[in-house]
Amino acid sequence: MLVRIGALGLAALLGGCVSRPADVPANAAVGPTVLPKPRVEPNGALPSILAMRFSSLDVRRGQRWSGAFVTGTNVASVEVRTNLFSINVPHRSPGRFAFSLDVLDAPPIFIRSYRLRVIARNSAGDTYEEDLPFRIR
Repeated sequence: MLVRIGALGLAALLGGCVSRPADVPANAAVGPTVLPKPRVEPNGALPSILAMRFSSLDVRRGQRWSGAFVTGTNVASVEVRTNLFSINVPHRSPGRFAFSLDVLDAPPIFIRSYRLRVIARNSAGDTYEEDLPFRIR
């Protein structure tokens, strides 16, 4: 009886430790979407992400996954990161970044939900971050 009560107490305690997935920000879209033009910003301005588009936020192994980002023209780099991977998104033109890759097979331990972090940096090293829910199946 005491073991059962202890196990229930531990389960309740650990259940509170589960992190809540991030909400999809208003500047993010999934699927075909027309992205705005980059905003012209001086070099010293703080970085910003005006719009993001992903092919999916629920990706299956073996699937092609892509994303596009519109930022201020002062943004020097965009990084897409989870605790499993990090992508330095190629810079296409001032204020435009895009990537496309094949999601390879992964061990079962990595098939789960993640917090997807999109980080924009200007040349001075200032950062701006948006978090999204992301899942690998």
